[in-house]
Amino acid sequence: MWFGEKKYAWGLLAVLWVFGCIAALSRFVMAYYQAAITEDFAVGRSFISLSWSLNLLIAALCMPLGGWLVDRYGVKKVMVLSTLLGATGSSVVFFIHHPVAFFIGYGIITGLVGIGSTTVFTLVLHWFERHRAKAMTIINSASPLGLAIVSPIFISYEGQLTWEYAFLITAALGIGLVLPSTLLFIRDGRNSGKGADSGAPDQAAEASGQPEETGQAAAPSRSGLPLRRLREKFVPYFGSPVIPVVMFALFTCGFNMGTVEMNMVAIHQHAHVPGTMIASALSLLGVMEVAGSFVFGYLLDRISRALALAVLYGFRVLGFTLLWFHLDLSPVLFSVLFGATYIGAIPGGLLLAGETLKGTSTQTGFLLLFHQAGGIIGALVAGFLFDSFGNYQSLIGVNITIAALVAAGYAWLHLRSRSKREASRPSVAQA
Repeated sequence: MWFGEKKYAWGLLAVLWVFGCIAALSRFVMAYYQAAITEDFAVGRSFISLSWSLNLLIAALCMPLGGWLVDRYGVKKVMVLSTLLGATGSSVVFFIHHPVAFFIGYGIITGLVGIGSTTVFTLVLHWFERHRAKAMTIINSASPLGLAIVSPIFISYEGQLTWEYAFLITAALGIGLVLPSTLLFIRDGRNSGKGADSGAPDQAAEASGQPEETGQAAAPSRSGLPLRRLREKFVPYFGSPVIPVVMFALFTCGFNMGTVEMNMVAIHQHAHVPGTMIASALSLLGVMEVAGSFVFGYLLDRISRALALAVLYGFRVLGFTLLWFHLDLSPVLFSVLFGATYIGAIPGGLLLAGETLKGTSTQTGFLLLFHQAGGIIGALVAGFLFDSFGNYQSLIGVNITIAALVAAGYAWLHLRSRSKREASRPSVAQA
């Protein structure tokens, strides 16, 4: 089943997977070295939180611009620029040891890397036709595996590999490996600079759970800035309910991830979960991220995408519900259920929207903006709710509610599409 794509597509997948492993280094640094950074700079944790939030905000704002740059100049040039920005930000943090330099290097310059957020999706859309969901989930599995590889190395050499050297290694890998690999191996694709593939196979519409006629609008003009063409690119497509549901789903996914990445350990600690159980839950979360990427990647290619996504968010509802009750096995069960859904929600939603719109990378950038907004708001709201109520129950309740609404929305899209296909069968037979 894997040989229906061009050979270059699978080679490209391997290169992008390595890039994803390298990107996991920055994720590890901010998760593990927060205490060391605050001690070295004599600042509070709020300083790290502000730098992290600013990084996400700038990355989110750069997503639409990055999508437009991909449509205008091609994937390779945008990836090169994104790599140079990332290496520059890490270098500033390493060579100028000062809180202001950290804030500028990580919070601002590294946030500009967000212009490359749509490049992977665009490459998969260009070079894959039959296994797009599998390709996206395989690429996204690189981050948890990279985290699993990096963590024991840095922890075992904790006295020698400090957070400063972690940023230096990030810059060196960007310049020494990612940049030359991009120049040598990345091809823009047959439609680079002309929008996404508007000639997707008919079976893509059926797999997405949408009737074929929903995506027949003409491709928007590539001329002009994204804001100037906003009406042309989006307003005509809101006749279909798919895009609003996907937007809310991506926001919810970001909110869920912001909750888990910033507060899962704190939630367990507040519930007096033993340290060994917390460590096991974290390890299991990483393993399930990889396993779930393959399971839901298979489902997204085999059944209606809307139905698969409804099941995915249903798992999240169950996981957060178990976390809310704080049972003895809640940490482990939550890691299993949420970890299994961690990766599939974003590529699944983007594929469903992309095959409905048959549009451009600019549109993908705007959709990803909702996911980033959810992550920022999820992390910030958590502290406010804890200060207000003295626990995390209200935060968990918000996650349960919005995930349930998304699951219901995707289930409705699936049933709506199926009823339309069944209603159209008699007229087709008569014709």
